[in-house]
Amino acid sequence: MKNQDYEEYDQDYEKKEIDIMEKLHKKKMAVIERCFPDKNSKGQGLTIQQFLKVMLEHLDYNKDSKEETKKITLALIELFKEIDVNGDGTMEWVEFSNHIIELGLLRNDRSFKDVIKSYHPAENIKDEQKHETVIDRVYFFDRLKMLLVLEKESPKFKVYNSNTSELIWNVNAHKGYVLSAEFIPDQNLIASSSNDLTINFWDSSSFNLKQILSVPEIQLCMRYARWSSSQSNFLYTGGSDSIIHIYDTYDLKERGTLSGWNPFIKRDSQQYGHSSPIGDILAIDQQNTLVTGGLDGNICLWDSATHQPKKELRGHEKGVYSLDWSDWSPMNQCLISAGLDHEAFVWNTYVKEKIFLLRGHNHPLVGVKCLPRTSQVVTADISGMVKVWDVRNFLQIQTFNVPADEIQAFTLTYPKKQIVVGARKMFFYEYDEPKDQMLTDEKMCLKVLYNQTLTCFITLHPDSVKTWDARTGKLQQVYRELSVAELTTMIIDARQRKLFIGDAEGRIFTVNIKNGAKMKKFERHHKMITDLAHWSNDTNRRVISCSREDTVNIHDEDSQDAHKSCRYKMKQHHLSVNSLHVKQDSEHLVSCADDGAIFIIDLVSYRQELVWKGQYELKKVMFLDTHNCIVSVDSIGNVYFIGVLESKFKSKLLLQKTYKAISLTNQEETFPVTSINYHDDLLYLGDELGNLKIWNIKQVLDKVDLHQVEQKIKTRKNNDADTFVTAMDYGQEDIAQIFVIGDIKEVGYQRKAHQDGITFIEVCKDGSHFATSSFDCCCYLWAFKNGQISKIGALILGHDANWGYRIDEKSRAEAAEQEANELLEELKDTIIPTKVEKSDGQISSSKQQLLDRLYGSKQQKDQQKQQIQAEKEDKKEKALGRAKNALKAYEQFKQKQFSYQNQQNQNDQDLKKYDDSEYKDVFQQQDYDEEEEDNYNILTDLQEFKQQQLSSGVYSSKNAFKTKLIKGHHKSKFS
Repeated sequence: MKNQDYEEYDQDYEKKEIDIMEKLHKKKMAVIERCFPDKNSKGQGLTIQQFLKVMLEHLDYNKDSKEETKKITLALIELFKEIDVNGDGTMEWVEFSNHIIELGLLRNDRSFKDVIKSYHPAENIKDEQKHETVIDRVYFFDRLKMLLVLEKESPKFKVYNSNTSELIWNVNAHKGYVLSAEFIPDQNLIASSSNDLTINFWDSSSFNLKQILSVPEIQLCMRYARWSSSQSNFLYTGGSDSIIHIYDTYDLKERGTLSGWNPFIKRDSQQYGHSSPIGDILAIDQQNTLVTGGLDGNICLWDSATHQPKKELRGHEKGVYSLDWSDWSPMNQCLISAGLDHEAFVWNTYVKEKIFLLRGHNHPLVGVKCLPRTSQVVTADISGMVKVWDVRNFLQIQTFNVPADEIQAFTLTYPKKQIVVGARKMFFYEYDEPKDQMLTDEKMCLKVLYNQTLTCFITLHPDSVKTWDARTGKLQQVYRELSVAELTTMIIDARQRKLFIGDAEGRIFTVNIKNGAKMKKFERHHKMITDLAHWSNDTNRRVISCSREDTVNIHDEDSQDAHKSCRYKMKQHHLSVNSLHVKQDSEHLVSCADDGAIFIIDLVSYRQELVWKGQYELKKVMFLDTHNCIVSVDSIGNVYFIGVLESKFKSKLLLQKTYKAISLTNQEETFPVTSINYHDDLLYLGDELGNLKIWNIKQVLDKVDLHQVEQKIKTRKNNDADTFVTAMDYGQEDIAQIFVIGDIKEVGYQRKAHQDGITFIEVCKDGSHFATSSFDCCCYLWAFKNGQISKIGALILGHDANWGYRIDEKSRAEAAEQEANELLEELKDTIIPTKVEKSDGQISSSKQQLLDRLYGSKQQKDQQKQQIQAEKEDKKEKALGRAKNALKAYEQFKQKQFSYQNQQNQNDQDLKKYDDSEYKDVFQQQDYDEEEEDNYNILTDLQEFKQQQLSSGVYSSKNAFKTKLIKGHHKSKFS
């Protein structure tokens, strides 16, 4: 990504979609589960209307706001479509609960956008400057692309270019030693603090002194904060007196203080703050929280608006002087702290206990840093050991040692990822990113697909699948390690929610496009998968695969057994099957192979027919929808047009044209065609040299339509039409008089569109744009207009600033809003199916009251709230009365027992009449309300599940977690 594009990228990052899971409280799960039909019932799921009604009632949001309700509805519609991957129009409880859990777990069979690679010593960046003392602090200011270096016991600070390590400024800043620095973007100032009891403010361009601020105590740390909730900008400073000072960055005047611990007051619950110098300050804008760490080992959380204390996090045994916030995703947000302890502590700010320890260092840490917009966390200790962690699973990714006796500080730079370590000099470590940012991937691009539903392009590489935002051309997600073998081909399903992928060892599996989760496997081939196709009708869904074997397998997409998914195997070919294609709005599949044969198979009856057989290996074949004609290409450069199905020229070669292009010697020569596609009378062709051609074949197709069989022949039961008809008696000479080479017009040509062979051509739905992938590791987007092919963008790692593909956002938004409004209207008449009690077949009165409360009117809700409150008070009174009765019964029992013991002649059996069943029954009748749990959402439990699964294996499966989530009443413990 180019540096000048970073601010734009940063703004795009802030525009996040609504996270539904953030608004779902874990206590609502049990109630939501009751709204789903029982798994043994015939109606096994909720419709989208029922799902919306359930979720809109239980999510935590402002229900009085129509605008927010509409936004939530749009997000719920998208969530329903994402979860309903089987496309049956209903959502089952298993689908919903599994989706929630998968959001919170790091799947072993998928990877993410920023798969963490390794850092290595920079080859071209070295610190050539002489330092008088050890480097004590290193700061990186991303807006300035500068490194600011503080040396120990020095009144100066040095400013370096972060990309080249070139020294820019050497500023004599204070009379005393410089202790800390911070950048204030509002005024373009750099603040520096010193033990001379001043804070100096410098112009960030010229480093001229602008203002001097006197302070009562030495300020050890400073932090700038921009609070979006209150539109306030402050500079916070922490002193040796344990007091945090607050300065307005507009006029640099003090607005208040956060007092520390008073040592003259007895330590009790009323005291809050630090009892020792402040080590670090951190602002978390997403949670409106200011975090401070002290050398007393405490971490204090303060409200950003009122600056009142919120919570204390205790766990460090020694001082804390480094804090950072990981904002990789809503599921992976956490606070990380480090100090004199040998471990870094990971915290969920909603609870008081740590959730994880990053162990592995043997010496005190010098700091912890999170790389923005990634899952990387870096820790370092004084011995020079640096560790890189993945915040998604808290696993250690890399460890390396800095060649220095001792280090005091380090920082991270971005978007150019570097670790800069300070010792007697600076050491630079670069991230192992692709050297060429102008590529789609370091490995060849095998295929590119356009997903109109999710408005993204999808590229396939031997070791990964990538998704790209069609609006900007930016990389969205990378899914790696999907298979142990190299990936070879992929297709998208009709709903454009899933990918079917094949690999070099014959495996076939399904991947969720939105999150990269592997969903289902299919029966394997014995050799490399060469092509895939997908077909569905009202009752059946089929995945068709072919491989280097001579078979074509037809799989049932809904099969539950991966080893028995194949419903039919076609074995008509004798060599490697290379290509498959399904005719639009029909049940016919065409295949071609190295044996030169083309077969058509009916996907319902499995009837097969040899269409045509050539002399050479056939590499590609496809229907020219919606005409009764197919096109195929062979290994030497011939393009064949063949009549099929209801054409009078069925199984006849209509036309053969040799593909020619300009060679490297500027001579027109014949080359094999490596990719083809068809849209709206235009045939797109790419060759092994990277050339692009577009042929207009309208005249050919018009003649095919003109000689079409008038009616289908009825041969099957239930009046199904069998489209395998007998060809008319046309000789090849007759066909040659009808179809001539002049019927094919070359209307577009792009020489050397790629530097290597074109692997795939994807035509967008609008027909005026198409994408190409190639062995040259690039993927380009093209526009075809007025006979001209022009490149309008490239899917590259560095982001194409000239990306020219435009999407009609207004029409999409209007369509989505109309769908949401229609569904909201339908909710009025939507009935929620509820589970029925097995005892008497009726819903219990308590459940009925619960459902009435959930789905009644606002007035009813208010009345029912009052009624519920009254019921609670009544329950308390009844419970108290039962307790008194139980105590009374127990005392009577003891008295009777004592009296009977004094009667020696009394039969022992009489005593049994007065056993303890009286007061036991009283206690068993008590109905206590559950205690109110801490108010944090479902994401907290998911985090707990992930940690316990990784560490101790408490929950061995999703079902175990769901049992705990829905039935467990104990509070979560993060230890």
